[in-house]
Amino acid sequence: MNTLSVVIPAYNEEQIIGECLRRLAHQREHITEILVVDNNSTDDTRAIVAAHALEWPAIRLIDEAEQGLVHARNRGLDSAHGDLIARIDADTLVPPDWAERILAFFDADQDGYWAAACGRGQAYDLPYGDTVGSLRQRWRTRSKSQVKQVPVLYGSNMILRHDTWAAIRDRVAMRRDIFEDVDTGLCVTEIGGRNAFLPTITVGVAPRRMETGMPSFVRYMVCLPRTLILHRRYGLALGAVVLYLPPIFVVHAARLVLLRTYDAKTRRFDPANLFRKTVDRVAP
Repeated sequence: MNTLSVVIPAYNEEQIIGECLRRLAHQREHITEILVVDNNSTDDTRAIVAAHALEWPAIRLIDEAEQGLVHARNRGLDSAHGDLIARIDADTLVPPDWAERILAFFDADQDGYWAAACGRGQAYDLPYGDTVGSLRQRWRTRSKSQVKQVPVLYGSNMILRHDTWAAIRDRVAMRRDIFEDVDTGLCVTEIGGRNAFLPTITVGVAPRRMETGMPSFVRYMVCLPRTLILHRRYGLALGAVVLYLPPIFVVHAARLVLLRTYDAKTRRFDPANLFRKTVDRVAP
């Protein structure tokens, strides 16, 4: 039987970290430890985590002074003791059977065929819902081949074997201008490991990136081809620039209008809300 550690990098997450931990605490039978890595938060993140740790000592609050998601992530992964290390975000809301399904999958893989795994994320609190995501999830769940091999991992919902992390620890990039989860997944494949996609461990993720202004979103998404170029996947990088990113930018522009005009208090759309002051999601 494998043991499961959960690593959560956190920077100013007072609004959601409590709910994230509450959902994990309901699965304490299957989780050995939770490591929240505080990355210089200036709000009440630390106090909220400390309060939850009093109720469940398996929750540990550790610090990482070097600013940046990659530094906080590495601190957490290095400190984890589980055979399996799940890495999620502070705004990730796991379903009730998330940890149990992860353990069942890796316990059944006795030959170690899979080095890592990930599931998808489905945005919550969207004014128009996530119908497309729900249909996609339903199709994947009913598919005869539920588990498939993928080249990259999804940072809000990914799991590494402890041995896998040890093998790629010195290979992962420490840059903040790339997609660290894509980089991690590619590092796994470059050592001969396999990444599994599990459609049955979908988590909820906050739509904060979806609410990012167009210039910031473009700068963020350019991290994808930059990451692929870093790994010399030049064909994939070209494909991302020519075929993938343009429609993504169009979708984001339309989505942004819906999100910006929606008033969560009245639950109505008001064009006047387009002119309200907003704060973009900070770079990890």
